[in-house]
Amino acid sequence: MNQPTLDAYIEAVASSAPAPGGGSVVAVVAALAAALGEMVCNLTLGRPTYAAAEAECAAAKARLATLRGHLLAAASDDEIAYRDYRAAAAQSKGSDQERERRLVAMQGALVTATEVPLAVAAACVEIALTLEPVARLGNGHALADAQIGALLAGTALTGALLNVRGNAAMLRDPEVATGYQERANDLERSGAAAVQVVLDRARERTATSSSAR
Repeated sequence: MNQPTLDAYIEAVASSAPAPGGGSVVAVVAALAAALGEMVCNLTLGRPTYAAAEAECAAAKARLATLRGHLLAAASDDEIAYRDYRAAAAQSKGSDQERERRLVAMQGALVTATEVPLAVAAACVEIALTLEPVARLGNGHALADAQIGALLAGTALTGALLNVRGNAAMLRDPEVATGYQERANDLERSGAAAVQVVLDRARERTATSSSAR
């Protein structure tokens, strides 16, 4: 993703231009989920109180930083995929040969337009999984941030899968389309479970802390 200011990006989303749209936005939201997890790790690492969390939080921080970078790139990839599909759809369809060429180009662009949100969805699940040790061991004063990160990852996952399913439904190859739908279902289930685990870990710690007072 390019580095526009936050205001400029939001203005671009709000404009009448179709891109950046929902696909780009969910990638950015997922990147923010990863960033919140990194923040909790940074508030944990190097503090004697959380010495036992050092190794797991350091590993989580590194993984979340990598995912954040991939997701920001995916925000741009989504815009490119949309424009490529529009360009394919705009090809001439005057003759049978041109119509066939256009159809092939559109189907190829649709595959890419499905792969991008699928990768975003997979990253969302991984963010939620990576946040588990952060919520379990990280700085207790930042538990809400870990929970918000998990919730954002879950929301971004839902949005990304809307695009996966919508694009897959337009694919002419039923086997390929079914494969995408099945993968979406798997990610939806595993993502929901991973988000819930993070929320549960944080709530358990909050309850323990309250009872100890």
